Amino acid sequence: MKYKVLTLSITLILSLAIILPASAQNEGASLIIYPQTGAFVEDSTFDVYVYLNTGGNYIDVIEVDLKFDPKVLSVVSPTKEFSIVSIWTSPPSFSNTQGIVTLRGRFQDKGISVSEGLVSIVIFRAKAIGETTVSFLDSSKVILVGVEARNILNSTNIAKYDIFPSPPKGPQIFSSTHPDQNKWYKNNSPAFTFKKTRKTQGFSYSLDNDPSAEPDNIIDTTSDSCFFEGIESGVWYFHLKAKEAGIWGGASHFRMNVDNISPSAFKPQPRAFGTTLDNYLLLRFDTIDLLSGIDHYEVKIVDMSDPKNILYSAFTKVESPYRLGADRKGVFSIIIRAFDKAGNFKEGEIEIRVISPGLAIINSGILLGGIFFPFWSIISILVIILLIVGGIIIWRVERRRNIARRLEKDIEEVEEKLEDIEKLEEKTKEKSTVRQRTREAWKKLEDRIRNKNIST
Repeated sequence: MKYKVLTLSITLILSLAIILPASAQNEGASLIIYPQTGAFVEDSTFDVYVYLNTGGNYIDVIEVDLKFDPKVLSVVSPTKEFSIVSIWTSPPSFSNTQGIVTLRGRFQDKGISVSEGLVSIVIFRAKAIGETTVSFLDSSKVILVGVEARNILNSTNIAKYDIFPSPPKGPQIFSSTHPDQNKWYKNNSPAFTFKKTRKTQGFSYSLDNDPSAEPDNIIDTTSDSCFFEGIESGVWYFHLKAKEAGIWGGASHFRMNVDNISPSAFKPQPRAFGTTLDNYLLLRFDTIDLLSGIDHYEVKIVDMSDPKNILYSAFTKVESPYRLGADRKGVFSIIIRAFDKAGNFKEGEIEIRVISPGLAIINSGILLGGIFFPFWSIISILVIILLIVGGIIIWRVERRRNIARRLEKDIEEVEEKLEDIEKLEEKTKEKSTVRQRTREAWKKLEDRIRNKNIST
């Protein structure tokens, strides 16, 4: 009985020894971002650690793809130092345009089993204010050692970070004319106010296009405000520092975007061969603005059918291409305004004369049955038709010439044959004459011989 109990105990222990490692091997791997949360100041850098937990398994290959918001964060560099990766199959890389960090590596010999192995340290820079995340893409993999080479990654985390504005180094700056440092304004006479304390002896300021410039150590004003007039369009920076108790403090910087230049000139144009239902005309328009960029387009229709009673519509926001009805007779002027992000605009105009529903004449073509034909296409078709007709005429004339040439040649050949026949006839006549003379001579000879015989 004791022997049986001992045997069962040994069997149970051996079974557990076999089952437990097997169950440990079935546990999946994890990829972890540390720290999982954090708060950082704008324009500062911070380290993000990528750790691997193999879950008791031996792994051979690791593929990590991190995703971040490129509008808020940018990567300075992912590092290879202190990493558990033995061989980097490709150097750690990143794209600050797509917001991706790529890590690819493998391990020597029989692989590696770790619970907290450092894969890489990624150094991020905080670009903009706001909340953002760093996470693993679904393309990330942790490959098990062995013939199976299967992906055992089943757990990842998401890190959340808050980016706060950096405190100003100098006095606080405000602008009533250009309050938002990220927006564009067409006002080119900016005004600034700044915070003044009892200890403030005066301020030094400057305005230029250098974001990191600093004003000199000479007091420009003892007031808490200043303004500029008629500055050029572009991105400007107002720099300010204060002198307190005989000591100059740090500089504050205020960005200002000025654009008082209208978008580039343009002209609305019908879409060539554009087809619509119900006799609509498709107008397309496009232009550029080199500073603030195009914000939107607006359209106004002026009915000039009756010069004594011109009707105007209000401007409404539209997009290109714009569908314009051409089912009412009359003369219409279509005015398109292109607005940039500072509020400047440029107008483009086109005139349309609707003769009947489905038939309209535009300065660049004709609308017929819902299809717009540019004048160049009509001219091209006419030129092609003229070329075809001209070609046919030339072909027919040349054909007649060829026929005439052939007839002349045939006539010449007939005339030559007739001349040959006449020559042959003359020769034949000459032969007949010779024969006749020969016969006559022969006959005379016979007569002479007969006469001699008679006489003898």
